[in-house]
Amino acid sequence: MTNLTQEIWNFLDSEPSIKKELSRGIVNVMALAKYIMKTKNLNCSIDAVISSLRRYIAEKKFDTDFPKVEEIIKSSRISTKTRIASITMKRESRIIELLPNVFPLVELNRGDVMRLSEGKESIKLLVDEKNLQKILDIFPKDKIVGVTKNLSELNIAFGAGSIETAGVLATITNALAVKGINIVETIGCLPEFMIFLDTKDILKAHETMIELCGG
Repeated sequence: MTNLTQEIWNFLDSEPSIKKELSRGIVNVMALAKYIMKTKNLNCSIDAVISSLRRYIAEKKFDTDFPKVEEIIKSSRISTKTRIASITMKRESRIIELLPNVFPLVELNRGDVMRLSEGKESIKLLVDEKNLQKILDIFPKDKIVGVTKNLSELNIAFGAGSIETAGVLATITNALAVKGINIVETIGCLPEFMIFLDTKDILKAHETMIELCGG
């Protein structure tokens, strides 16, 4: 496989929406070739790009079951919540020891938000802004890396089969990216998936999900 072909195939693999239409056989190959040349700033002939596209269609297995993905997304339930803040802290033993002190401050049975995301170097808490200061007071200030306010949560409860079906999450995140919506954080507890965004984007994100769900 030539470097050009590999670059084009990698591009297609990163674009679920294009792969979806290719798998359906409804893409104008010439138009797609021109789009790829412009997007990737390729210095080659359009015939070379078309040849790579035709090889992709002929040889590449479309491993995503797009009809199944659509069925799962259309059967999903969507909800949103605003006024959320993110607290990013160093992942150190003292922080881990103090984490249990957060639970008494959050009324989960009344719908308060408390999401935890853990990496190798940091721990992130996403909580309601009304609880932010109480939670910040628990932790040493020098262990807090950053605080981000004015976030909103897009909560998606998928229909059956979301865990076993490839391409569900990629379809959603790609749809948001196409609309220019930046994702601040994601947390998965499948079949529930939570996306955190700047509040200015939550309406557009909600509308995008409604479109995906066929609304």
